[in-house]
Amino acid sequence: MQAVSPLPVPTPTVFLLDRNVVALIKDAAVEGRQRDAKKQAYLDWLRTLDLSENGFSPLLSIMEGEKGHADSAAEKAACLETEADAVGRFFTRASTDAAHLRLFAAGVAAMLSGLQESQWDERSAFFTSAATLVVQKVAQRKRRSVEDELVRLAAESGLATDDAIVMLLLACLYGSDAARRVLKPARPNAYNVLSDLHVISRVGLIKAIAQQSPVPVRVRFLTLDEGLFGILDHIGIVRPRLTATGGWAMQIRYSPALFPLLSAADSIALMRRYTGSQP
Repeated sequence: MQAVSPLPVPTPTVFLLDRNVVALIKDAAVEGRQRDAKKQAYLDWLRTLDLSENGFSPLLSIMEGEKGHADSAAEKAACLETEADAVGRFFTRASTDAAHLRLFAAGVAAMLSGLQESQWDERSAFFTSAATLVVQKVAQRKRRSVEDELVRLAAESGLATDDAIVMLLLACLYGSDAARRVLKPARPNAYNVLSDLHVISRVGLIKAIAQQSPVPVRVRFLTLDEGLFGILDHIGIVRPRLTATGGWAMQIRYSPALFPLLSAADSIALMRRYTGSQP
């Protein structure tokens, strides 16, 4: 008799929700069905993910905050309360961290309000000065000199050439519409841009923690921001891991498609110059 293969067990997936996804969930709780067909379709899709093997968290949205600037502890606590509540009510079968976040709201809010990634100030200063170089699309004959100036400013700010903000300004220079939509160089807002870019490291950290689970867990980031989605489609988080010293580490891999005005060979050459490797 032939043995019957067991049914595959779904791999648990944790979905990390961006600010715009949480805002849509909050709107749906108040307004019900959305007038915008695209938004309603996204809500309908989210409900198809409301399964027992899935988990949802507004943590990244809470970390960014609602004000467009670094929140106070009180502002962070208010944001946590409303967002955890909305996510906890929207998903009825999937697990959420809403109850846990609300149980420890004061401590979580105090911790997150004082949290700032390493080199935030350096990235902010660099972006503010460098964004002016790519406000307009740059003529082909001038691109290499602008590239050199971006790299010079990065070094002056104390940033590595493969830092995400440096690479995305280079992507903007070399024709990435997605990078231009995220960076908005004509109206540079360092807080909003860095909040978007630090999604990469924050997701990497959560992936590193998830790897400690005895059961494999996937981590996915959900956003309605088409620019952010577009650049993340060309950026890979490689080997996220907790270290023996209690910290964590990861590598970022950039795709040649992030630089559409360059040939494949030229984009690889650019990445070799600034990341020391090829994709």
